[in-house]
Amino acid sequence: MINRFTGDIPLTPLYAMFAGIGYAICLIDVYMGMYYNTIIGWAVYYLFASFRSELPWTSCDNPWNTPHCTPVVGPRNNKSTSPAREFFERSVLEQYKSDGLDRVGPVKWSLALCVLSVFILVYFALWKGVRSAGKVSADMECWQDELTDS
Repeated sequence: MINRFTGDIPLTPLYAMFAGIGYAICLIDVYMGMYYNTIIGWAVYYLFASFRSELPWTSCDNPWNTPHCTPVVGPRNNKSTSPAREFFERSVLEQYKSDGLDRVGPVKWSLALCVLSVFILVYFALWKGVRSAGKVSADMECWQDELTDS
């Protein structure tokens, strides 16, 4: 076994050279977590928006639609946009309220709440780990067996 403290093989320069790799990996993990949790937050927002009688991204009769909105079955021109695109860009992200990256606009609290709920869900999933998920699955399997036996 190679030990850096006993001096069997002088690896100290290698340790110094790779000292920041662990911190870089942690930083990359944080950025990746924020990226994927944000996308899942959008999916949660869409889930709650879909509980309406008519899906909001299927029609051009909404307050966020522009005059360029054209229904999917309607005639198209060069400036026409789909209701789904306008729902995402103008209702979900509210990009029209932003002047660019230097002035991103106000926080949309409903979307922030969806993303926060995803972060909390991921935290508790990681905190409990895979072993407890296996226990829940085994308990559910026993419960289903009891129902089918009776």
